[in-house]
Amino acid sequence: MDRNHFADYGSAARDLRSRMHEMLDAYEQQQTQVAEVQRQLADLRVQAATSDGSVHVIVDSAGSVLEICVTPAAMRGTAGQLSGLLTDTAREAARLAKEQAAAVVAPLAGLAGGMPDLSELVPGTSAADHEVTVES
Repeated sequence: MDRNHFADYGSAARDLRSRMHEMLDAYEQQQTQVAEVQRQLADLRVQAATSDGSVHVIVDSAGSVLEICVTPAAMRGTAGQLSGLLTDTAREAARLAKEQAAAVVAPLAGLAGGMPDLSELVPGTSAADHEVTVES
């Protein structure tokens, strides 16, 4: 082999090393984004109330009820009416929480698409060349 051939390998190795560092930097940034989204979801609280304000329900990002507040005005109706107010208000709070959680998570949607294929890292290869099959 001549010296130029070895120089090509050195250049390819430097390019690969550079690309790997870029990927690691991107991965660290993604991990930071994921951690921030997790924190936001953990802190998310959503409140819904009846139109007259007699019932308030607070839920977390998953829509789990954290708190129910009932004013004396809500007690003026029947038990069935109160049950309906509680159920409807909790459902509305859960719906709002789902919307807000989706908005918090939305920036993560494109993260996975940024990973290169093997052929982008190592010229002359393809992901199909390196498939792993598991036999049972």
